Amino acid sequence: MHFKSNVCYNKNMPKVINHDEVRGKLLSQCLNLFSHEGYGSLTMRKIAKALNVSTGTLYHYFDSKEDLFRQLVEYITHQDLFDVEKALQGADTFSERVDALLRFFIDREDYFLNQVIIWMDYTRQQGEGTEAEPGPREALVQYEQGIIRLLGIEKEVARFILAAINGLVIQRYIDGGRTSLATQSILIRQYLLGQEEQGSL
Repeated sequence: MHFKSNVCYNKNMPKVINHDEVRGKLLSQCLNLFSHEGYGSLTMRKIAKALNVSTGTLYHYFDSKEDLFRQLVEYITHQDLFDVEKALQGADTFSERVDALLRFFIDREDYFLNQVIIWMDYTRQQGEGTEAEPGPREALVQYEQGIIRLLGIEKEVARFILAAINGLVIQRYIDGGRTSLATQSILIRQYLLGQEEQGSL
């Protein structure tokens, strides 16, 4: 017995667009763009041109440059925390988790350099002491909370780790890589393991 379908398929039917996927692809291209061009020099028109989309398409997903940047911060932070948690899977001891965390940052040095450049540029554009909400300051809080959860440490220790890594990335950028990433990472590791032995974490 054969049943005749009442559903008509039209080859010319419009393709279903996954807007979250498109938004994610646009945001993933914006990190390098903001890093190289600077927050202040970019407009929605320039961003659209760099991303090879129409200005109308960009405004469909983002109300303004400020809204785009806000979503970029949220997108990057969420992705980073997801990736670092994945990188620490299988690391059972504290030393293993520290090693995995440092390796995660070392392997992504260029990425985090671009991120630091963007955060600094945006904060400077907003003016000293201005609360960027949400923005880099909120992202730092989320990174701190992520490290606290993954390593089981106090807030100030998590803040030290972030400060050490961000400072190391900037130092290497300024001195052309003469500061050894491996050596400094070992020193950070030794400090953390020493603090754990003393019960100071």
